[in-house]
Amino acid sequence: MSVGCLTVGSRVTYDGGVWTVVALDGDRATVEEQGSGRSRAVRIAHLLSAPRSRLLDPSDVRPMGAVGPLLASLSELELALVCECAGHVRELLTGYRSGSAEDALAGEPRAAYQPGTGLMDRYRAKAQELSIGVTTVRRWVRSFELDGEAGLIDGRHQRASDPLRGIDPRWLDGLRAVLDEHVGASRPTRELLLDRVDARVAERHGPDVVPKRWKAKQAVGELVRGTNALAGSTKAKRSIADRPGAPYGRLVATRPGEYLLVDTTTLDVFAMDPVTLRWVGLELTIAVDLFSRSVVALRLSPVSTKAVDASLVLFEAICPDSKARTGSGLLPYAGVPSGVLIASGDRPAGGLPAVAPETLVVDHGKIYVSAHLRSVCERLGISIQPARPLQPTDKAVVERIFRSVGEDLLAALPGYKGPDVYGRGEHPGLEAYYFVDELELIIREWVAERYHRRAHQGLVLPEVPGLELCPNDAVEIGIARAGRMLVPTRADLVYDFSRSRGARSSTTASSCTVSATTALR
Repeated sequence: MSVGCLTVGSRVTYDGGVWTVVALDGDRATVEEQGSGRSRAVRIAHLLSAPRSRLLDPSDVRPMGAVGPLLASLSELELALVCECAGHVRELLTGYRSGSAEDALAGEPRAAYQPGTGLMDRYRAKAQELSIGVTTVRRWVRSFELDGEAGLIDGRHQRASDPLRGIDPRWLDGLRAVLDEHVGASRPTRELLLDRVDARVAERHGPDVVPKRWKAKQAVGELVRGTNALAGSTKAKRSIADRPGAPYGRLVATRPGEYLLVDTTTLDVFAMDPVTLRWVGLELTIAVDLFSRSVVALRLSPVSTKAVDASLVLFEAICPDSKARTGSGLLPYAGVPSGVLIASGDRPAGGLPAVAPETLVVDHGKIYVSAHLRSVCERLGISIQPARPLQPTDKAVVERIFRSVGEDLLAALPGYKGPDVYGRGEHPGLEAYYFVDELELIIREWVAERYHRRAHQGLVLPEVPGLELCPNDAVEIGIARAGRMLVPTRADLVYDFSRSRGARSSTTASSCTVSATTALR
């Protein structure tokens, strides 16, 4: 049992000493400290609930594990078997599967379990019925009387559910150390990995510490779970190992425009350069409203993204009169954001670029934290919040949109090169057909006509469960509920976002400024 008997003569640890109960009076107990002879009257509830207070030398208490986690670890089939076994034990003891005559089933009690039948006769009848030994039945009854259904759980299930059970901790420490050493190396085989661990541990602690090979394989399978150490992409293995030890969390937006997520990725498609007529790689920069999941601005850049591209994306997102919006009416307007979440440009230890694992642009975060963009955001009252390095969950919405663009749109276009070298065609560059500006218009139309009108599982209204919402619906609902929107008060914002130096080229910067200025008129 998991309870003890508090009576006169019981010993209790309390208030840093060992006390003996000398009298019980209602809700109070008189205790006497061993050694000093001091006595004290305390409430029983306080005596038993005080920190580090416990009953000593109980004759019927034994160490026990928690019942809840034990039952929760069972599958539905295993739990059903335990309940079935408990029914047999109750029938053996009482004659009824439920344990009570009030809930008797048809035909209960059966002849072998009628009142007055000897207990050993019942044991033999139940053993014959289930084709098991009498010793097993008696063990079931003994365990059921101590722990109920939890006592009928097969101990072999508990041992099998913990692959690390019985393995020396020193060998496990050696295995973890070898796995850490292989994070940046090519993937070894399981046998080679175990040979290195066994050799190192045997040299330091002796061969007795090394477990049997079958047990060691189970431990490896448990410790490498979710790390890509022995399966999957080695690039993902390094990304998983570089994840910071931080708790999971997410931003919660209460209105459209409160948070703007900005990120850049390399597209899996080639396009034609309008000047050289040669195929080039592309990078897509988008700004997403967190509340509605709407793409409020985007820009396609050949080869690489510059600071001016990031500035023009932010300009399009916050200016209601930008040409890309008024010319075709494709993208919604969410207002001036309170905060902009970007990828961090800091470098962690080891010199690797601090970007999200799915993002293929090296150190692209630096274009978002330039002095130019910081100055513009400061003037507009926008807070720049860098995302945590190597933590793609901070911008999971953007990463999911990038995936949708690649799978739903780019895969059907000429010049598609696939997500990696294993899915690439023979000459995808020669298939490039669209110019850069044409491909950008195609992406805008796809966003407006398909993405913004398709229901998203992440868009929900707590007060209306099951209601399907698309980003366009979420924008309308969000603005109606918030009742306000932050908007710019100046018509010449384009001059804050344009630059005469540091752009991709003077011609490109001039054309961007002229087109944006024309849109403001």
